[in-house]
Amino acid sequence: MSLRSRLTTAFLVVVLGPVLVGAVFVAAVMSHLADSRGEALASSAVTSVDSTLGTICERIQASAAVVALSHSSGGNDDAMEMAQLVVDRKVVDGVVFTGLQDAGSTAGPDIGAPAPDGAWVDCGEAAAYAGTGPIVALGAQAEVQNADGTTAVFSAFRIVDQEFLSRIARVADAELVLLDGRADPMRVGGVDAGRWDDTDLFLPLSIGTVATSVTPMYWTLAAMVAASGLCAVGLAAWLARSTTRPLHELADAAERVSEGDLDVRVPVHGRDEVAHLALAFNRMTAQTQAYVNALTASRDQMRGQLGRLGQTLTATLDLDRILEVILDTAMVTAGAEAGVVMLVDVDDADQLRQRAGEGDLGIDQPATIRLGEGIIGSIAASGAPAHGRITDGRFEGRRRADTEPDARSIVAVPFEGRAPAESDDPGAPRTESGVLGVLVLYNRIAGDDFEPGDVDTLRTFAGQASVAVENVLLHRQAQRLSLTDPLTGLWNYRFMQTSLRREAERSRRYHRPSALLAIDLDRFKTVNDTYGHPVGDQVLTELARRITGQIREVDLAFRHGGEEFMVLLPETDAAGATAVAERLGRSVAARPFKVNDASGGRELRVTVSIGVAVLGEHADTAGEVLAAADEALYAAKAAGRDTWRVAAV
Repeated sequence: MSLRSRLTTAFLVVVLGPVLVGAVFVAAVMSHLADSRGEALASSAVTSVDSTLGTICERIQASAAVVALSHSSGGNDDAMEMAQLVVDRKVVDGVVFTGLQDAGSTAGPDIGAPAPDGAWVDCGEAAAYAGTGPIVALGAQAEVQNADGTTAVFSAFRIVDQEFLSRIARVADAELVLLDGRADPMRVGGVDAGRWDDTDLFLPLSIGTVATSVTPMYWTLAAMVAASGLCAVGLAAWLARSTTRPLHELADAAERVSEGDLDVRVPVHGRDEVAHLALAFNRMTAQTQAYVNALTASRDQMRGQLGRLGQTLTATLDLDRILEVILDTAMVTAGAEAGVVMLVDVDDADQLRQRAGEGDLGIDQPATIRLGEGIIGSIAASGAPAHGRITDGRFEGRRRADTEPDARSIVAVPFEGRAPAESDDPGAPRTESGVLGVLVLYNRIAGDDFEPGDVDTLRTFAGQASVAVENVLLHRQAQRLSLTDPLTGLWNYRFMQTSLRREAERSRRYHRPSALLAIDLDRFKTVNDTYGHPVGDQVLTELARRITGQIREVDLAFRHGGEEFMVLLPETDAAGATAVAERLGRSVAARPFKVNDASGGRELRVTVSIGVAVLGEHADTAGEVLAAADEALYAAKAAGRDTWRVAAV
């Protein structure tokens, strides 16, 4: 059930409930009042009829009495005159004389209307009429004693007809029905009787009075309730709609916001609480939109920085350039004003040297700082990241070194490389804890302090810096491995070709001699066939060690292939080259080679043959000097081995 339906139902219950209860109460009251009014009207009508009939009967009785009295005092003439008077005055309709004494006759004349035939109701009787015949008159009698002892009777009457009953009905404002046993009862009255009451009067009448009909009032009440209901429904619908429409608009707007539409705004209706909620929602979406726009701009900026970083990492092996890009990206991401990247010095592992720096902190940024000195040195020594505010030149109990920037806040993350190789490579300096360097940012923009989240962000860039350093070192190592022989560690044939071309160019340009020695192990195939290739490899390795031990630092030793070696002697003529060849031959032959095989350790006697050729004397190009040295080598082998020969001019 929707909120609008619930509000409408609640409003209708609150409003129509009392209306319906009140309508039922009013209907009950109206019914009771109608019944009470009907009873009052009936009672009033009965009272009026009773009073009117009583008055008529009193007048009839009085008329009979006055006629009788006139007869007593004045005789028959006076009685007739009085009877005529009451008839003329319409007190009664007629007077009947019975038993008058007149010329011997006992019957007198009737005065007024002739006496009707039928049942008379005597007004003097207290009981109600109990006869069954039609009633024709109301009468009363008065008797007088004549002089002769007879009785004269005077009967006054009123004819009970339509006119008689109509007069009574008009007085009582009722409808009357004479219940005298007629087949067609006499009915008079001009009212629309809705209620009938049978009376116990001496004249049997059924009195009909106007009944108070509440049906129109019921219809009126029902119409009023219906109109109230319609108004209540309309008002409830309007109230529910006016209340729920803003909520519906808020719900729709929230749904659109959840789908990513931050341009949506909610119409504000009025100044109620829902309007305040709409205003707050609009402010929230506006601020959210501003935040999203800022984040989008920051994201785009970061994408650009990361793209630049990726291009730099893939396009160059310039370590300083890579570190500058990493630092710049880290500063943009963390919102820092300045920063530096410090690496462990190649020549001194206890010293950090700046390799990248950006931003102006008011003083010269540190070029070098001792490990454990100041804030940066302490962080590098501990190997733990740190962030916070620098107060009075101190940070977490560490005093700022004189060579460090006077900043207000700092975040620093040391970065480590992989564990150093067994061969202590001087190109990868690090502290005892394995720290290669420190990435440091100073002074967050807008004066805010750096947060723990900035440390996590900086770890990412510190990791990239570590990877960049190691990638450069690995490249150098790979480059070195690509130019050296993996068995002997001497330069390989490829590097020999490059070196010979470079040296031939230099010799030709500066007219300075350079000698090349071609060295070959004598009967090396016999060693391999007799003792196996592992022993042969040990012999080659030992020969390479003895060669490097007999040449200068500027000289270059190469493994030409198999058991053949080459030695390039810059700035050396034929005489110098032959001296080196003589010394090498003695060094190899003087001491046996100690090797290990399946039977244990043994010593082998090894000799070499050497050919000598000189650039500028025997050849001018790399190929020519190499061919000349090979020819001299073959000449030495032809001369009996374990000797040297110089190429022919």
